[in-house]
Amino acid sequence: MFGAQWPPERLPAFARAAERHGFDELWLAEDCFLAGGLTLAATALAVTERLGVGVGLLPAAVRNPAIVAMELAGLARVHPGRFTAAFGHGVDAWMRQIGARPPDRLGLLEETVVAVRALLHGDALDVRGEHVRLDAVRLDFPPPQPPPVLIGTTGPRGLAIAARAADGIVLPEGSAPAAVRWAREQAGGQTTVYAWLSVADDADAALGAVRPLVERWAASGNYPVLTELAGVSPGALDDDALRSLVVAGDPARCADAIAALHAAGADSVVLLPYVGEPGEQVARVAAALR
Repeated sequence: MFGAQWPPERLPAFARAAERHGFDELWLAEDCFLAGGLTLAATALAVTERLGVGVGLLPAAVRNPAIVAMELAGLARVHPGRFTAAFGHGVDAWMRQIGARPPDRLGLLEETVVAVRALLHGDALDVRGEHVRLDAVRLDFPPPQPPPVLIGTTGPRGLAIAARAADGIVLPEGSAPAAVRWAREQAGGQTTVYAWLSVADDADAALGAVRPLVERWAASGNYPVLTELAGVSPGALDDDALRSLVVAGDPARCADAIAALHAAGADSVVLLPYVGEPGEQVARVAAALR
């Protein structure tokens, strides 16, 4: 993962390094108010030749389906087979900040994803939905190989929408193997999992470095399903639960954590470097962990 909080001008070198070190995919976030996800994706694709690039989550609340489908189609045609897009309903506080918080966020998300996928597959659409209105819209340049369109979600209703409307799901950091297994059973399809990374020769030090972050995450109450499936009790985070929520430790323990996520149903495990300089972390993971 290229961190959303990192200066965007560092992306070209980071993307080239990820490809040089043999990684399969590079993922990019779109967080307010940092850098546009599709702009970053186009940049990463343009400076690499083989690397898959994913962007998520694109907030459906601010993406007109026809216009965003045009953008996705362009990237998919110029870089066939290398691009994945993931949509979410948008972080509530950010959407309120810009006056874009719809009454039914999940309803809008479903209508948007359904329309985008249909347009990418070359369909002509007349839509009169609760949130999406399209009048005889069809892409002039649909991609011969439509990119996967995923939904980022953790709750039962969102996973049900992904099962009927998307090509798969993106699960956020803090998804233990039990959560990945449960979500995969609910939604099916391509499953991408974000995971905090902390790798060092001293396994205990690497785990300890990421503990304060995970404790704040667990205490926030924003992901009740994930914390429950990880066995995290309110105000208590033992080492076993912590290890299930992160890819942390020495290289061998990190490799085991990645393998456990794949065994639970993850198709892609996206590592979010948490400790150390990002470029150095990529090189270290490539040399010691891959």
